[in-house]
Amino acid sequence: MALASVTSASPSYLSIVGEAVLHKNKGVTTSRETHRPAPFFATPLGRPTTALLATCLWGSAFPVVKVGYRLLSIPRGNTFLQIEFAGYRFVIASIFLLALTLFSHRSLPTFDRRTFCAVVRVGFAQTFLQYTFFYAGIALSTGTEGAIIAGTVTFFQLGLAHLMHADDRMTASKATAAVIGFSGIVLYHVMANGDVFTLGWGEALMLLAMFSGALGNMLSKQAAPAILPVLSLTAIQMLLGGIGLVVVGAWKTGIMPFRFSVQSGLVLGYLAVVSAVSFLLWNNLMSYNKAGTVSVYLLLVPIFGVSLSSLLLGEPLHWYVVPALAMIAVGIAMTHVGSIGRRAFPVSTD
Repeated sequence: MALASVTSASPSYLSIVGEAVLHKNKGVTTSRETHRPAPFFATPLGRPTTALLATCLWGSAFPVVKVGYRLLSIPRGNTFLQIEFAGYRFVIASIFLLALTLFSHRSLPTFDRRTFCAVVRVGFAQTFLQYTFFYAGIALSTGTEGAIIAGTVTFFQLGLAHLMHADDRMTASKATAAVIGFSGIVLYHVMANGDVFTLGWGEALMLLAMFSGALGNMLSKQAAPAILPVLSLTAIQMLLGGIGLVVVGAWKTGIMPFRFSVQSGLVLGYLAVVSAVSFLLWNNLMSYNKAGTVSVYLLLVPIFGVSLSSLLLGEPLHWYVVPALAMIAVGIAMTHVGSIGRRAFPVSTD
């Protein structure tokens, strides 16, 4: 009778309770639950900070790789030795990340066949293809042409984001930002030596490298964190890609053609740390933001490379770096201002 009085006095009571239970079973959360703070990588402060750190690390690799080539007596034109050197760099980087995975999760990542195939696709594009084409192409082209082409990764990534993600379409402002930023790179290199730009085999291979890198970034965005955590994905894809590079290099030069000293070992260790940290940061950035929001930051890599080469190797640093950096900064600002104050993606509370 008490139950009857409750239901008769409040006819909507059971429906309200039933709806709440149904929503809970469906994983629907209350407004209080969904107002969880965004990850650092998706915040207005975290986004540019992470991008600047990752691109600075990538830029620092340019002069340090040159030091490594000198210490290990790797000729400029020996592509297979360079590829194998890169392979060992990525294998060691993956070991660092796997150790971090073991420390943080108390276990190594396990995955099914579908997940493994996704990781293989990322490693094949982001590490193996990108750096195979890169080292083959840079050996057949000038440094100026290679650096200019390196900036095209921004355009490839914006285009792939437009094709692969319905909520990340190309817009006039994104295209304008990319063109302005890329013009900064072109300005620097034209002012530096005014080389005539040609498109030969070396330049074509460099374009393939940049496309592979952009594709790897987008595949990583699809796979993490939906299929596999970013840390585990980055570690495994880097291990698979690094092993592939070692195999390609060893085909012509042998499994261990290098004689390491303390100095060259430290250089290789630093480059491995750079690869591990920069890819981990960038893959997190891609996971929590739209590609169109962060792609323009990649234009900073050659600028950081030039500046740090001047600092570490004593190469000349000219006045036209300033307007080039200003143009890149304008391009970055154009893509970043529109995202201030809002999160790129909603954060799950699962």
